[in-house]
This record gives sequence, C-alpha cells and structure tokens, in this order.
Amino acid sequence: MRAKFYFIRHAETSWNKKNLCQGQRNIPLNKKGLEDAKHVAQQLSKVKFDCIISSPLCRALDTAKEIHKIQPNADFHTVPQLSERSWGMLEGMSSKEMYRIEKLEELDPFYKPGKKVEERDKFRKRIKQGLLIAQSYNLHPLIVSHGRVFLEICLILGMPLMRQIPNCQLIEVTQQDCGWHINFIREAVS
Repeated sequence: MRAKFYFIRHAETSWNKKNLCQGQRNIPLNKKGLEDAKHVAQQLSKVKFDCIISSPLCRALDTAKEIHKIQPNADFHTVPQLSERSWGMLEGMSSKEMYRIEKLEELDPFYKPGKKVEERDKFRKRIKQGLLIAQSYNLHPLIVSHGRVFLEICLILGMPLMRQIPNCQLIEVTQQDCGWHINFIREAVS
C-alpha cells in the first residue's frame, strides 16, 4: 500500500435499516440511501478524486456512480475483490450476531463459522489483493465499498478496528511515520 487513499461506505439499504447482514446479497439502496448518495456526492465535489474504485455490488456501485456523476473526469473501475464478505447461508442474520461471530474469529484463529461463510483469512487475502488492484489504477483512489471490507483494511494496515462505520462516511487513510491513520473528512449523512 502507498501513502494515502480514501474510503467511503455505501449509502443505506433496507437491510441496513433493519440491522441485517447483507454479505454478498445484491441489496439495492433504499429511497433514503439514494438521496444520501446524491447528497454526499454533492458534498464531495470539494474533494477532487482522479479515480473512483467500487465494489460491483449494487449498493456500493450505485453510491459510486452518484459520486462519478459529480466528478465525471475521474477514472471509474469496479474491483470484485473489494466486494463484501460472503456470509453464505447466514446472510440475513442480525448484525449483532455477525459481530459476535467476528469476535469469535478474532479470539480463535481456527474458529470457522461454517455454513458456506467465506473464511476470514481468505477474505483478508482478497481485500489485500483488491487494495493493490485499486492502487494499480491510481495511487490515491476513492474506494466505495462495505463495512466488513473496511474492518479488514484496519487489520491489514494495523489500525484500530472499526466494527461499524456509518453509511456515506468518507475516510482518508494516510501513512505517517508511526503507521497508518484515519481521518474522517466529513460526518455521515443524517
């Protein structure tokens, strides 16, 4: 990884509103989410991006497309490796249960949830690959992706874990002398 990139979590879906684990289900933005994506795109017009990278899942892709409408000169790419973690047969479970499983995985590296859940170490390797692909397009891309993806980015870069970032929260991730740091560029859309 190079010294700086930006990250934004997709706008709201109906499953976000219900606190359900979406995983790789292709859940679209709800009405509020679409409005928030348009609003955040307008707010981000002050921050120029040369490159926008998106997960191909529609909630991230539609958020990224709204940003791209305001910044049409930015290169635009989808990177499948930056898709959300597959929770297999557990997709649709409560977010609270998902967090419980993640903590079990962190306490015991041999713990496997089963039920066709993507293994945590394989997910992390996929995210590392996605970050490298993103930075092969541009040294300082805007990545539009998912909450679990950012959690893994925190682990990969040795930053404090952020279990949940708000929808449409823009984060600048920079490397400084003593490691990687997070800077919240703006508050989440309310």
